[in-house]
This record gives sequence, structure tokens and C-alpha cells, in this order.
Amino acid sequence: MGIAKDRLYGGQSQEARVAERREKLMQAAAKLYGQAGTTGVSVTAICAEAGLTPRYFYESFASREALLLAVFAEVCEHLIADVTAAIDARAPADSALGAFFQLLADHPDLARVFLVETDHHDPEMLKVGRGMLDRLAALIAPEVAQPLARVGVMGAILRIARFWIESDYAEPATEIAALARRFVAAAR
Repeated sequence: MGIAKDRLYGGQSQEARVAERREKLMQAAAKLYGQAGTTGVSVTAICAEAGLTPRYFYESFASREALLLAVFAEVCEHLIADVTAAIDARAPADSALGAFFQLLADHPDLARVFLVETDHHDPEMLKVGRGMLDRLAALIAPEVAQPLARVGVMGAILRIARFWIESDYAEPATEIAALARRFVAAAR
């Protein structure tokens, strides 16, 4: 006879239900962080948005900071995957930059989580962010070989992106991508 954790509820295992609740919490947090910022969002608000009780929050996350880190890491992974999928081998940097800025424009809540709302002084956030930055640089600036030049060009691109987001996407994504491309070309 199996133990209680092996039972199915609504056709799902305990592990599947936990994973589903975790995903709901992460989606709710990403939405709320993008709309209200990270400091203005409580565990209660996240749970209400997800349609769950705080008990389920603490089943998956030790703190609001742990949830923010998980959301940031997931946003980074999706961004890298989507930029990678959009790369045209004939113009890799141009297509990567175009995809990057278009993704930010298409998903403003996630763009705010990625560039505006995260605490880049937290050691774990820095670790995730640096890893993502290296991977994104390989896609956006593949021809920039010198490490400091690559860091510089990525810093410029991310600062442009952040200002663009904070200015409520005043210019079209294509114009911002073309501007960023000039920084990549100058760094070669």
C-alpha cells in the first residue's frame, strides 16, 4: 500500500501540485512586480493574485527575496531562449538586438523585473545576473572579443534598455536596437 504522498488528487501527484502552485506564485509575482515594483508587493498580494493561501507560498519559497530571485532567474532564462531562437545566422548581432528590444517592448512587466526592479547588490542576484549577462553578450555582441569591451557594450545596452523602459518605450524597438548596434560596432 502506497503512502499518502503517492496518492493522486484531481489526477495529479503531490509533486505536480506543488510545482503548479509554485508556477502560479511566480507568474503572479512577475505580474505584480512589473506593475507595482518589488517593494510594494506583499506575500498576501502575491497569494491573492495567484489564488492561493500564504501556506502555499511558504511551501515553495522561504521569503519574498527567494521568490524575486526565482522570478528573475526564470525571466533571464526565457529572455535568453527567445533571443537565441530569433537569431538569424546572416546577421546574428542585428537579429539578437532586434529580438532583445522587441521582447522588452512586448513584455513590459517582465522587462521591469529584468532591468528595473531587481536588487543588483544582492549576491545571489548578482550571480544570476552575471551569468545571464555573459550569455546575452555572446548572442548580442559575438564579435566583441575583449572582455572589458564586451562588459562595456553590455552595460551601455542595458542602460539604454532601462532608460527606454522607464521612459515608457518612447521610441520604437527597431530604433533602439539600431542605436545599440552602434555601441556593439564601436566595441569591436
